[in-house]
Amino acid sequence: MQSLTTALENLLRHLSQEIPATPGIRVIDIPFPLKDAFDALSWLASQQTYPQFYWQQRNGDEEAVVLGAITRFTSLDQAQRFLRQHPEHADLRIWGLNAFDPSQGNLLLPRLEWRRCGGKATLRLTLFSESSLQHDAIQAKEFIATLVSIKPLPGLHLTTTREQHWPDKTGWTQLIELATKTIAEGELDKVVL
Repeated sequence: MQSLTTALENLLRHLSQEIPATPGIRVIDIPFPLKDAFDALSWLASQQTYPQFYWQQRNGDEEAVVLGAITRFTSLDQAQRFLRQHPEHADLRIWGLNAFDPSQGNLLLPRLEWRRCGGKATLRLTLFSESSLQHDAIQAKEFIATLVSIKPLPGLHLTTTREQHWPDKTGWTQLIELATKTIAEGELDKVVL
């Protein structure tokens, strides 16, 4: 937790410096030491600010926590166009969800992003304004002031009240036999069970 507190204090120091009242993007990256036991998902769940987004690569090498949005996009095309307009920030990431209907996505450029890649982590604050970065820096300070410490997630205490297997053992065996027969006949290459 000390790492997070220190990183947020560093962000506030950067925001206290002179920031121009001009349009644009400014990215502030603060290295985040992983020596503390920082539970990114619990920290995210403790926050009252939305949107919130958590992502972890399948092999666990990369992880991201995203909090707040400074601009949103309803389609991947809009998001890509925005990124092309800002080539000086090639490492910007747009996060969110694509929809089957390409015009119904929910994508965002986050205010705050904690990203871990391998053994290195960074806390990133992004400023963006079409009129005044200085004004957006004030909003970013207000945003940081809303952040709270980690509240441990309560343990789950579950009780099984009923159990039902479907299909039953006979039905399952029949499905396995059908799948292996279909594969043997060359109609399918594989079946995921």
